[in-house]
Amino acid sequence: MTGFNWIEDLSPSASEALREKSRIRSLPGGITLYRQRDPMTEVFQIVSGAVRQCILTADGQEVLIYIYRPGDVIGDSAVASNESYSINFITRGKSVLRVWGARDFNDLRARYHDIEAAIVAQTNRRLKGALQIIEELLTLPVAARIASRFVSLAQMQKSEKVAVSLSLSQSDIGLMVGSARPNVNRAIRELRELGLIETDYGRILVKNREGLVRYIHDHGRQTKNNIDDE
Repeated sequence: MTGFNWIEDLSPSASEALREKSRIRSLPGGITLYRQRDPMTEVFQIVSGAVRQCILTADGQEVLIYIYRPGDVIGDSAVASNESYSINFITRGKSVLRVWGARDFNDLRARYHDIEAAIVAQTNRRLKGALQIIEELLTLPVAARIASRFVSLAQMQKSEKVAVSLSLSQSDIGLMVGSARPNVNRAIRELRELGLIETDYGRILVKNREGLVRYIHDHGRQTKNNIDDE
């Protein structure tokens, strides 16, 4: 599975049934697909473009959770549970989406066991990812949180290449780890000087995932020691 595209792993019959029930929708950037606490009435798969998953705080600050890419499926967990969603989904640039209404989607879940099994697996995966983010915010310094996001995003691409390219601006990174731009700049510079990443405009090249993991482990241990000494 690449990213959050569980459809590519379905049986041919289930995949075809999903395609037949879908429709295509083209949207410009900045369109909100769902706001926090909206009922989920549609499920989306990104054909092209990207979608930001974020939370807006009471004072209007954005916390960026994830940027979904082509192939990723959005809204499947909430529609399956018949609940409103606690996250905002906003298109990032012009995007083309494959769309299913909630009724059609739930009918397909009932007919095809592999669709239901895939949604359960994805729900568990998203929960695990959310818990990891909470743990990092509580236990890791900014640079280690950034390194951890790079490792997680690179792993999601399931690429066999040694170096993995991520489409992320420094603004995106700051919103993901809850830190101001100057702190992000310092952390990026340190990781680059260590030879763990390279940077280009709007892109991060992850060169050494094992080195990033060691960096996270070492800095997490230092943080724990500092807390124990207080």
